[in-house]
Amino acid sequence: MFRKVTEIDHDAIFPFLACRPAKNLFILGDIEAFGYETAFQEVWAYFDSNGRVRTVLLRYYGTYVLSTESGEGFDDVLRILSANTAWTVLQGSYEDLVDFQKAVDYSPSKIRSFYFAERSPGTPRPHIDTSDVKAATMDEIEPLFRLRRSIKEFESSATTRESLRQSFEANTGIHYYIADEQGRMLASASTAAENSISAMVVGVCTNPQYRRQGLATRCLSALCDTYDERGKTLCLFYDNPEAGRIYHRLGFHDIDKWTQFYR
Repeated sequence: MFRKVTEIDHDAIFPFLACRPAKNLFILGDIEAFGYETAFQEVWAYFDSNGRVRTVLLRYYGTYVLSTESGEGFDDVLRILSANTAWTVLQGSYEDLVDFQKAVDYSPSKIRSFYFAERSPGTPRPHIDTSDVKAATMDEIEPLFRLRRSIKEFESSATTRESLRQSFEANTGIHYYIADEQGRMLASASTAAENSISAMVVGVCTNPQYRRQGLATRCLSALCDTYDERGKTLCLFYDNPEAGRIYHRLGFHDIDKWTQFYR
């Protein structure tokens, strides 16, 4: 049976997600932060005949996240997507989304795949000076949004001003940046979907005019410092081999692939 779930179902949902905490980081973080039913978030699950959860689908604003162990419930996932004309991205592990695509003969307008990497707290890495890295507040939402929108690779990002504001209000991540003497934001790195055991690195970017100066690396290193102190794993995905070399130098290692289907 595939149905919308509520807080009452948490004891069944959580063990399914916790078995693969990296793969399910977004779903875990969003449920811990916002619960099961808000204006911008909904959760569905497929239960087998023994009451075990086999598939979970989460909607956060216009983004859906899919996780499955068995492929059950895919027809219902397609039905939900078809009924919502405003969604933009369906994402999940490469294997899960390929299985979904084959099962329901789905043809997205665009597909992006990334390497999926994680870093355990305390993993050795080179010392990097982060003295010029600052923590953004809600006052920096607009310059942070403008910086991301200035990056070609982020043109298809589902991030909006409202989702950035929500992350500050719910304290589901942190945003570090470096600015010039005039206060213009030059580079940043953020986390999202932070939960009790992990967080996702997002928005690692530099103004194109200031690249190859190590600015984004310093922002990311500051994130590593913070999450080492918190004892939490950091995860990220990337598709740029040059960026991958930087992440590996900071202690990240590849564990999977992550895929996004665009409507």
